[in-house]
Amino acid sequence: MAVVPQLQPSPENTVYILDGMAVIQMIKSGRTATFGELAKHYFNTFTSPLSTHKCYCVHVVFDQYLDDSIKAGERARRSSSSALEVYVGGPATPVPKQWDKYISNPNNKKNLCDFLTHSMCTLGQRHLRESTQLVIGGGFKDGERCVAITRDSCVDVEDLKSNQEEADTRMLLHARYAAGQCQEAKIVIQSPDTDVLVLSAAHFEDIASKELWFRTGVKDRLPFVPVHDVCQNLSNRVLKALPAFHALTGCDTTSALSGIGKKKPWNVFIRSAVHQESLTILGQQPEVDEETAKKCEAFICDLYPSYKKSPKTADELRYIIFCQKKPNSEALPPASDSLRQHINRANYQTHIWRKSLDALLELPSPEGRGWQKEDDELKPKLMSRDPAPTSLLELTTCTCKKKECSSKCSYANVGLSCTEACTCMAEDACKNPHGVEWELEDSDSNDEE
Repeated sequence: MAVVPQLQPSPENTVYILDGMAVIQMIKSGRTATFGELAKHYFNTFTSPLSTHKCYCVHVVFDQYLDDSIKAGERARRSSSSALEVYVGGPATPVPKQWDKYISNPNNKKNLCDFLTHSMCTLGQRHLRESTQLVIGGGFKDGERCVAITRDSCVDVEDLKSNQEEADTRMLLHARYAAGQCQEAKIVIQSPDTDVLVLSAAHFEDIASKELWFRTGVKDRLPFVPVHDVCQNLSNRVLKALPAFHALTGCDTTSALSGIGKKKPWNVFIRSAVHQESLTILGQQPEVDEETAKKCEAFICDLYPSYKKSPKTADELRYIIFCQKKPNSEALPPASDSLRQHINRANYQTHIWRKSLDALLELPSPEGRGWQKEDDELKPKLMSRDPAPTSLLELTTCTCKKKECSSKCSYANVGLSCTEACTCMAEDACKNPHGVEWELEDSDSNDEE
């Protein structure tokens, strides 16, 4: 497989499919003063492929921003809580100077996408060349809507009406549609996300494109990866297991394993037909059964050092590694209970990815499938059991010196009282609000008795 800096000119038609918000995040405001200027700037950027490589059509696909989203945690991590919502009243509305802060607010993203999509519908009908087309999926207030714009016309595309939340998956739906419109076309999917490359390879056969290219990178460094060549070098079993492999080893909605990365899991995965077969099953249903969960746990266990004993669970492996190497807690594998929640999340995410080519999805709630509601927000469920027996927790000690256990006390923060084993020795100076007052017997009274 050879990654190339640019596509070679060819007689075939080419279709570009762009992640709209990724392009916006990359080029930012472009030093424009008003939203009208901003819309023209983005329109020129989105339609620039129409002048190259025999490109006759560009698809721009946007995310939907749902309240109950499994990406809520990742978006909250990236966002700024102090960013105010900006109402875009029209083309004359000034563009905020603090662009990064502005775009970090999900409501601003919604408003911006809606303004841009309507503006591009107007600009496209005026400025698109004859025999070229701009397709916009999502971005409107009605996030399911998709339109095709040509010179002097703008029509809805019912086949691309979709309730998919992520542009990552919706772009593949557009790719299959484009391949169906012209089987000889080269299709280029442009995105900075590894997820999209993984899904492009996993669904390449069903997309049925003669050539499928993945373009990624930053600004002017955007090489092309030939997905069709990648798929020729991988078996069908590996391709079917790819989404599950990516979800288990870490993506936007699932955590990565500390200190493991992707390279080592890939080497373990590619050498084991058993693990490949196991991961083809993950995500087939929104619920993961016990047998599949155990097979996934076995795969995770194989990512860590092996010893004379062969552990059957992550708990056993965690104990063996601790006894043999006494590493930092971050270097230990997750406990079996915590790992099961991770597998539940990976299964749910993989289930969504396996349905990338379905326009309208009927998905069950992620609650109870690795996520839970806390303060009306969807958050990962880290475990279903206590992190340790209460008796063990009570053996811990605080090391408070200057603060007298009044703040950041490890005991007070978990609702426990200090003991004589602590640095404070639970004396009168200790200000732990959970302190216990000990009633000592009066030795004098005992003597009298």
